[in-house]
Amino acid sequence: MKQPLNNALIIVVIVIAIAFRIPYLDSIPPGLNFDEGAEGIAALDVTAGDYKIWWFIGGGKEPLMAYLVQPLFWIFGPTRFALRLYTALMGVGTVLAVYFLSWEFGIRNQESESISNFILLLPIIAALGVATSFWHVAYSRIAFRALSNPMVATLAIGFLWKGLRTHRRRDFIWAGSFTGGLIYTYLAGRFVPVTIFLFFIVEYGIAYYLQRKSLLTQHWKNLTVMLIVAFLVFAPLGLFFLQHPHAFVDRAGAVSIFSPNVHHGNFWGLLGQTTLTTLGTFVSLTGDPNPLGNIPYKPYLPPYLAIFFVIGIIISIRNWHKPVYVFLLIWWSVMLLPGILAPEDAPHHLRLIGTIPATYLLVALGLCYSIIKIHNLFHLTVPPIMVLITLIFGLTSYHTYDDYFIYWTNEIDHYMSFDVYAEELAHHISNETESNNTTVIPMDLRASHEARHYTLDFLSYGLNFPTKQALLFPNIKNFQKNTLPYEYIIIDESTIAQSLTNSVHGKTKLNVIRWKQDKHHQADEKELFTFLLETGKAQRLDTKTYPVYDIETYQLPNKYTIFTLPQIENVIDITLDNMIQIQRATVIATTNAVAVGITYMPITQTTVNYKASIRLISQHGDVVVQKDRVLYHNWHQGTMYWTPHESVNEYYLLLLPPQIPYGMYTVHAVVYHPDTLAPLTLNGQVEIYLGQIQLRDTKDLSLTLSPR
Repeated sequence: MKQPLNNALIIVVIVIAIAFRIPYLDSIPPGLNFDEGAEGIAALDVTAGDYKIWWFIGGGKEPLMAYLVQPLFWIFGPTRFALRLYTALMGVGTVLAVYFLSWEFGIRNQESESISNFILLLPIIAALGVATSFWHVAYSRIAFRALSNPMVATLAIGFLWKGLRTHRRRDFIWAGSFTGGLIYTYLAGRFVPVTIFLFFIVEYGIAYYLQRKSLLTQHWKNLTVMLIVAFLVFAPLGLFFLQHPHAFVDRAGAVSIFSPNVHHGNFWGLLGQTTLTTLGTFVSLTGDPNPLGNIPYKPYLPPYLAIFFVIGIIISIRNWHKPVYVFLLIWWSVMLLPGILAPEDAPHHLRLIGTIPATYLLVALGLCYSIIKIHNLFHLTVPPIMVLITLIFGLTSYHTYDDYFIYWTNEIDHYMSFDVYAEELAHHISNETESNNTTVIPMDLRASHEARHYTLDFLSYGLNFPTKQALLFPNIKNFQKNTLPYEYIIIDESTIAQSLTNSVHGKTKLNVIRWKQDKHHQADEKELFTFLLETGKAQRLDTKTYPVYDIETYQLPNKYTIFTLPQIENVIDITLDNMIQIQRATVIATTNAVAVGITYMPITQTTVNYKASIRLISQHGDVVVQKDRVLYHNWHQGTMYWTPHESVNEYYLLLLPPQIPYGMYTVHAVVYHPDTLAPLTLNGQVEIYLGQIQLRDTKDLSLTLSPR
């Protein structure tokens, strides 16, 4: 098989790779996943001139994608298509890089002349394997920065191997540049330098054992140059990590098998289980359960390729004395670690993305040697061998097309995994044209900036982009990231009233987005936002209900509505079972509800998170309205985590039923155990009196407080 034919075949392979990765990118997958949105927000920072080397969003993000996607933004605008085109092109680039590396490995030069012609097929087979891989196709169509990692890693190793072959320093400089650049791609990129280091140590030991000159000894000068270049490229981000060490370890630490919160005292058992499960996806026994980038539990390799993969492993072990085979085994093994050391949802195909080049090189190796065996038995020439390869990867291509574009696209519900609801919401908000309206989204204090909905943000920027109608070359030069048609309000007791007041200034209508699912639905768990709206006399006009969120519309009293949390100043001073003290309370009458504020103080550390029941009781002793809720600190921490003698405020709304009878009503509180329901008492007294109200006319309440 001649090189010109190989060149023609690689063009065919690239066309196949493009055909799987680029068509329908804007609609398949639908919506935009939360992490895709976060990548887009980082890229928009760069577009707006806010240059960073690290983004503290989505668990932390390396910068390469944010900068390299800019030309696509210039051409297509800040769109979902531009984001995904970046990863699709990285996927196609990985196919080319694997072809390049396969040639530079030079396995053909290490074998006998009788089989070297068939080994010439190895680069085409390896590239074709990546091009038609369901796993790689699926993730090449999602805007995750991780897709740059296999390409950059393969180029780093390709130039390293080229340098080892040619002894040219410029190849080592390129290898160092790409190796240093890996840290800018994705978390798994940190493992590739480990691979290179381990290889030269192991190869040195093998060379010493076989009494030959090691590669390290032969190339130490050029390898030193490579190391220096890699360090210089890595240095800017390395300096950032020195200044912010938590950025380097936080994400990895949160999912690491070494964390007690992950292994729960069963480290070795979990390690063994995760290792077996991860290895299983390469031999068609297990598969990633996440529908985001996989048909749940679909193995990474189908059975007919898994066979060749195992053969490739066996061949590499048998050739332990040859550097190429040693490197392949070490590379594949080390790149398993991101998936094994982070056991959640194992086998996690995205965390295993760095194994793609080595995996398909091993598949190609196994298939090539199988072809050689067939040739030796039946004396087949190149044409029938090409037919065999075409049949194998024709089958792979058919399965990938059918599994991805037919089954995965149509039979799996992507509404939540790709945040389709956020795209719908972005359109709802952008279609709001009334100038006297404003839209706010309650934001969870605990998550800080992570409570922002990156998908909604990115799509909203795109919908409001001034030249969104332009298909090519939109005017993005003066893009400013300050055009979101809504505001986030952090639910923080110390700032929420002023934040809401500022948001509605000059407006008479307010739209509130209430999450019912996803990671944001507990933002107003303490009902502070609801409390403010009711006590600020905002009148609810309408509620539009959708699967994941509701849109509540309120009429504000005027254009200058001021929201305030009440002062809780009426002294109660009761200690319940020497555990929790009710210090103060306030009871406020509104048009539709009774608003209650209570200040608690723990006397000692509790062993459970106690609940409170706030009750509106008629003059006949009947409970008319009751609100039960876990006692929460401002940071949503239950009483188990309260600091003794630290005051904590809670706010409750008792919504009045329609046609409530006129008369006198009292408000009481009961604090009780969440499991046994046993109340905390004061000398046997269960209900603690907080105040009373007189209902004089329908929904017309006046407040009177009686002494305890």
